[in-house]
Amino acid sequence: MVTDSWGRPVTSLRIQLNAICNFKCIFCHMEGTPINGSQMEPSEIESVLRTAARFGVRKVKFTGGEPLLRRDIAEIIRRTRSIILGDISLTTNGTLLKNKAKILREAGLDRINISLHSIEPGDFQFITGTDSIDKVREGIREAKAAGFRNIKLNFVVLKGINVDQIPKMIDFCAHEDLTLQLIEYETTRENENSDEYLRYHYSIDGIENDIRNMAIRKESNDLHLRPIYTIMHNGKECRIEVVKPMHNAEFCMNCTRLRLTSDGKLKTCLMRDDNYIDILPSLKSKGNIDDLYVKSIKLREPYWKYDEGEEHKSEIFCKVPGVAGNRRRETFHTMRNGGWTVGGNK
Repeated sequence: MVTDSWGRPVTSLRIQLNAICNFKCIFCHMEGTPINGSQMEPSEIESVLRTAARFGVRKVKFTGGEPLLRRDIAEIIRRTRSIILGDISLTTNGTLLKNKAKILREAGLDRINISLHSIEPGDFQFITGTDSIDKVREGIREAKAAGFRNIKLNFVVLKGINVDQIPKMIDFCAHEDLTLQLIEYETTRENENSDEYLRYHYSIDGIENDIRNMAIRKESNDLHLRPIYTIMHNGKECRIEVVKPMHNAEFCMNCTRLRLTSDGKLKTCLMRDDNYIDILPSLKSKGNIDDLYVKSIKLREPYWKYDEGEEHKSEIFCKVPGVAGNRRRETFHTMRNGGWTVGGNK
């Protein structure tokens, strides 16, 4: 298996199927690319997947833009299923799932991430630029009805907008048997002092600490070693995955992902735009892309690194086993960082 200079293999490919969307989210990074109308043909995507699989990719995530805007999405999933034996997942805003969830499931899609950054209609409209929250809820129901399990709700935590809605999101996820994915708002080093970042970034360290203390079980996602906590809420288990990329060297050291943009470029890191590898010409000419693929792996490096001289604290590429804490008996638990409460073992 090919690794980069930090010993990290690539076992996951994140494929941007388009760079357009029917939402206008205030924080959208569009996978680090500008909005554009480009998209690769299913046969071209299949060629990349065959190469990636030969070099160790076992998981694929499709994203956009909004990937369900593509009419050939089911064909792409079917082609992927014939190559990738591991997890195939897709991130969507959910508004188009009503008529596509069953088709996607039948095509071989394993999992879905659905973006729901506010459970309040007014804040949802402010964040997304649409009044489609009812369509998203309907999409969640359709995904469950189609047989999808371990559905994740992506929730980017935004200061002054949705922090106080986390308890309601936990209520909703516990009731609907969904995983809540709390995501830290992130940016590049150059933009850390920008008005936008300072306005919206909210540290979720305190929230995670309190969730950790409530947890009856802790696991880790192999990707980035993201912690996944299971808490008891209103008599039901609720899984909460925490995604904290900012200044997180452990997060980057455990990144096993390569990205493919909608216009046919291999991208080594969400935060970098200086080392794209354009493979589309080779694909158009039916050429071999093995060397370009390996080159892209060799160009990878952690965006956030340990301070010079600091000992690496993590066991890279090891899934963290065991239990993070004992069962808590309190009825309510106060979250110190935001001044809100979450129901405990009711």
